[in-house]
Amino acid sequence: MLLTHFRYPVAIAFLAVSFLFLVCSGCQKQIAPQGKKTVTFDCGNQTVNVVAVQGTDPKAVYLCEGDTLTWLPNNQKFTATFKKGYPFIGPPTTFTNNPDNLNAGVTSPPAKHSALLVVYHYDMTINGVAVEDPQVIGGGGHSSSLTGQNSGSERLVATRR
Repeated sequence: MLLTHFRYPVAIAFLAVSFLFLVCSGCQKQIAPQGKKTVTFDCGNQTVNVVAVQGTDPKAVYLCEGDTLTWLPNNQKFTATFKKGYPFIGPPTTFTNNPDNLNAGVTSPPAKHSALLVVYHYDMTINGVAVEDPQVIGGGGHSSSLTGQNSGSERLVATRR
């Protein structure tokens, strides 16, 4: 009888520990899918430098609703033309600097609101030579998603400071 009293508690303890082991080993942390990340941009007026042969530095800028973009010519004659999409409120769609003052910056009108993330490509010539396609990215100053072909997706979050 003593043996029976000893076996049941041990068997119950063994079953309880085994059950807990199986339950806990099945509880794994969820791992975030690869290729997804969050990128944060600060809203505010942006400035790009016009660089001969290279185009602009930086190549792409993010504008929230109401932000402006200023091109600094650095003594270069330039023209920037938005042919397909236009990120700003009102004209002009072509920006060029003053030939009498090649260092004077050229500032756009305020960026318009867009419910979706939009990439606006523009054509640019510097000293009469076409350069690599720069771009303006607009999203209205709120979170948007951009899906890449190979990299999964990135969540872009813009914050006004």
